[in-house]
Amino acid sequence: MKMKLTKPLLVLSLGFAMSCGNPQSGETPADTTAQDSLAQAVTESPTAPTADKNPDGIGGLYVGAFDAVEYNEKKKPSYNNKITVSIDSVLAGTLYGHSIVAGNMRPFTGAAKQEGKVYTVTVKEPGDDQYDGSFEFKIYSDLDSITGTWTANKKSLAVTKRQYALSKKEFKYDPNLELPDFLPRNELYSEKNMPEEEYGNYEAMTDDVLKVNASKVLLKKSDVENMHKGDLEVIRNSIYARHGYSFKNRRMRYVFDSSVDWYIPLYTDVRDKLTEVERKNADLLKRYEAHAAKYYDAYGR
Repeated sequence: MKMKLTKPLLVLSLGFAMSCGNPQSGETPADTTAQDSLAQAVTESPTAPTADKNPDGIGGLYVGAFDAVEYNEKKKPSYNNKITVSIDSVLAGTLYGHSIVAGNMRPFTGAAKQEGKVYTVTVKEPGDDQYDGSFEFKIYSDLDSITGTWTANKKSLAVTKRQYALSKKEFKYDPNLELPDFLPRNELYSEKNMPEEEYGNYEAMTDDVLKVNASKVLLKKSDVENMHKGDLEVIRNSIYARHGYSFKNRRMRYVFDSSVDWYIPLYTDVRDKLTEVERKNADLLKRYEAHAAKYYDAYGR
């Protein structure tokens, strides 16, 4: 059984981030300077072996919630993140794909067995990263869906097992995508989303977060100078989200993973994808945030 996709290789975002550190002010990405600079870019997925067929059209992106089922509450786990699974190719019964965890991209390979319209898959990540693990899932070609579990290699992690039910989707950049009016507001800075030492030190979101789309209109100082820091950071990070940036910062994952339906995490670095308007707006918004650079999440599952 062989398979080849005509679309670019994308990533599987399986992720789970355990809270260690604290994200930067409203970070976006996974790096230390996170959102802004998107500094710590992870190398994008390697190319899988060439194949000639996409059996039953199973190749592509599958997106949905990645829920913790076995975890240690004392380690303050992230109970669910949005994950994007990319099925890249199948060659001689071996399936190739990718995983992304809060900004950390990991390839995986393993066996794929077909029975009618169902493919039973067992794949593993390389094992040279402490957050690597193995996946078992079924691909239902007639339903464009995937269901399965991920099990961590390292049993001391905050979450050692997750489950997921994903639907097939396509990604396309659209600057017109708007933030929904049901964003979590004050919950963004709740105790569960911030380390104890910083809880209560940030300004939460207000309705102002919905006033501007920083991917469409060049902002002026007067548009942002009176906004709360929480609004500024989410508006800025919405720029990256429209391009499929995979957030390392836990607060930003809490906003975009759980509340923004159109958000599909795909990349660890989107700096070269931003438009001129977006670059200028991101710089302006960042100048008004003034968050300390020391608070970032460490990625994990």
